[in-house]
Amino acid sequence: MDGGEIPTPEDQILILPAKENVDKLDIILQEIKDSRQAIENRLGSITVELNILKDDQTKLSDRLKQTESTLAEILPTHNKNKTAIERLQQQVEVLQEKTEDVEGCSRRNNVRIITLPEGKEGKDPTRYIEIWLQSIATDRLSVHFVVERAHRIPGRKPIPGAPVRPFIAWILNYRDRDVILQVAREMDPIAP
Repeated sequence: MDGGEIPTPEDQILILPAKENVDKLDIILQEIKDSRQAIENRLGSITVELNILKDDQTKLSDRLKQTESTLAEILPTHNKNKTAIERLQQQVEVLQEKTEDVEGCSRRNNVRIITLPEGKEGKDPTRYIEIWLQSIATDRLSVHFVVERAHRIPGRKPIPGAPVRPFIAWILNYRDRDVILQVAREMDPIAP
């Protein structure tokens, strides 16, 4: 500064006594140190949290890889099982149709007998029905006539005077069944 100039604010700072400048600078320096320490503390806690997140991300990544690996192993087996299940479902449907057909064919050889009194069949209803049918159809049945099964329709034994429970007899040969039905029509023709 020359002798005739007016001092600027920057120059005034320089003019202040050195002790005051040093004290202010010490305060500013302490504030900077405190700010730096606070920033370092916050950065430290952020770093810890980031490390935790990184560990979690690594664990999740490992689990995802393991899951993908397991899925890659399971998927072919699942596809084979799915195909096998579909094939088995088709086979079940075919077998159900065959079963229904066989049951239908089996029922075609059934004869329903409604005239026999309760208890006459004794302990062997199949043998009783076979002998009884041979007696009414005499020489018209085949030499190999067999009643495979015979039983009354399930239910309670009727009270005296009530209609009797019908018999169901399964005739082995369908020709014999037709003969029995023909004989029944001849014995009791249905009125027109």
